[in-house]
Amino acid sequence: MRLFKLKIQRKILLVIVSFTIIACAGLIYSAIKSLKLDDDHLALIEKSKNLDIEISHSRIFLDDYFLFNDTLKKNSILNSFKKAEGYINSLDSFIVNKYQVKAKSNLSNSVSHVSYHVKQLKEKVILSLNGNKQSMDMVILDNYNDFQNAYQKLDKNIHDYILKENKKFKKGIFGLVFLIFFLLILSLILVYGLINAYNAVEKKQAIKTIEVEYKERKRIAADLHDGLGSILSSIALFVKLVEKDSTDEAINNNLVKVKELSAIALENLEAAINNLNPSILNKYGLIKSLEIICEKINDTGKVFCRVIAQNRELNCDSNIQINLYRICNELINNTLKHSGATELSIDIQKIKRTVNLVYKDNGSGFNPDLIYSSDDEKMGLRNMINRIESIGGKYYINNKKGVDIRLSLKV
Repeated sequence: MRLFKLKIQRKILLVIVSFTIIACAGLIYSAIKSLKLDDDHLALIEKSKNLDIEISHSRIFLDDYFLFNDTLKKNSILNSFKKAEGYINSLDSFIVNKYQVKAKSNLSNSVSHVSYHVKQLKEKVILSLNGNKQSMDMVILDNYNDFQNAYQKLDKNIHDYILKENKKFKKGIFGLVFLIFFLLILSLILVYGLINAYNAVEKKQAIKTIEVEYKERKRIAADLHDGLGSILSSIALFVKLVEKDSTDEAINNNLVKVKELSAIALENLEAAINNLNPSILNKYGLIKSLEIICEKINDTGKVFCRVIAQNRELNCDSNIQINLYRICNELINNTLKHSGATELSIDIQKIKRTVNLVYKDNGSGFNPDLIYSSDDEKMGLRNMINRIESIGGKYYINNKKGVDIRLSLKV
């Protein structure tokens, strides 16, 4: 049984650890994926912007070259085109290596279109630098405009692609969150099932323990009745015989004392046997047995006691009836010894498969916290609580006015 409990505990721990690992792995993956996407998108935008900047520089340098006849700008113009072509190649390689076929095709076509216009523009600028400025002004301007149109289309495609990627990533995150939530629900269901299994095993073990205790009590009671009970009865019988044959008054007086002591011993033995295995319960059942106890209490005239029960037969396991009988006995003893009550009642009802027991008195009550104290006088209360818990019952103690203890038990 202990090994089975240990297995259940390990399974619960395994479920919790597995869920934690999966959830953490998902979060870490999402964070890494997000950072990678951000880096790729920034790199894509940066390369495209650098291309536009270099072409803009070439135009500025070209204007300076012709307006101010600054021959030093000629090399700057050619360097700008060289850098622009480098950025185009870098951008194309980046797209080819990083992105999927569909995005690669769309973006690569835009880059190729931009590359074509850059080459056309470079050729026209070189011709203009070689002395054909006047005839090439309008052509170069048109080529710059064509480049700008092509670049704007590329820039739009890049931003559209980034937007789609971000939406796709958000959908992936939503799917991951849904998966983690589903795993959480599944883990909770598994843990709940394992806990129920654990509680069922504990309840089964408690019931088995009660059954063993009941059998052992019954055996001990039978041994005492057949052994010591017979001996004490024999002693009383022989004392009567000796007393009958004896004429010595002193001896007879001693025999009377022996007879009285043996009667007391036999009475105490019967009480112990009844405590181990209540014969009254075996003969009359729980409700009638409690009513008999209440009648004896009422005969004293000090406390009025009553039993309330709609169903005379509870029809539940004998072990449960014995435990309820002992619980009621313990409560009655506490009321008679400590509470100073004048009234007490025991209400027992069975609704479907649930037995509800309500015990009330109008005495001074007690502090429920003392149940868990080390005071030996509270041992009976602790035993009562242990009995309730051992048979899977629930209890509620209301101590504002007297004692009001409610028990609920599935049978």
